[in-house]
Amino acid sequence: MNFRKDTRGIGVVKLFFSLVCGIGLGLSMGTAFLIVRGPFLGGPALDPFPMMGALAAFVVGIVVLSWGTTRLFGIGGAAV
Repeated sequence: MNFRKDTRGIGVVKLFFSLVCGIGLGLSMGTAFLIVRGPFLGGPALDPFPMMGALAAFVVGIVVLSWGTTRLFGIGGAAV
């Protein structure tokens, strides 16, 4: 995307999907830290139920990040 030639601005839809990407990235990185901090960073490991919750939130974060990224860059859309 060439922002110098974009005379209409970034657009509301691209701004929305950028926000969705940011939320997905933050969710996946935050929960990944909770999962990894015990075994690899010397901190206490989570109990089994919170660990499964963090893992589920990580998967949701990856799905939201992937969906937002594909919609932001127009990957897999109909040929125009």
